[in-house]
Amino acid sequence: MHGQSKILLVDDDETFLISLSEGLNEPEAGLKVLTAGNGRQALEVLGSRPEIDLLVTDLRMPEMNGFDLLASLKKDFPATRAIALTALLTPEVEERLKAIGDYVCIEKSAGFGELRRVIMCELRRP
Repeated sequence: MHGQSKILLVDDDETFLISLSEGLNEPEAGLKVLTAGNGRQALEVLGSRPEIDLLVTDLRMPEMNGFDLLASLKKDFPATRAIALTALLTPEVEERLKAIGDYVCIEKSAGFGELRRVIMCELRRP
């Protein structure tokens, strides 16, 4: 990781979004966190700040879900990596994700420590 890494968190659960954002927003660790409440807002942020290094998105959201957001990301921002979050990781969810791209998916119930570990690993990947 060189300099500051920018992460865009996308979730319609505001409490979860604030909690994860505050837990990751560590300037001394070189992390800058931006947030969006749904896929449409996320695309607006990506359009105005294309230097986002990693998108972390919930899959179930109103207006534009995470699957549609990841499909748009792959098409319009192919250099931006992504992690999908889901309340329940089922084979159907995994199948839908694989059809879009090679995205890491983690259950929200994994806890903050595991979410942070996966996010940091993804940022360090060459």
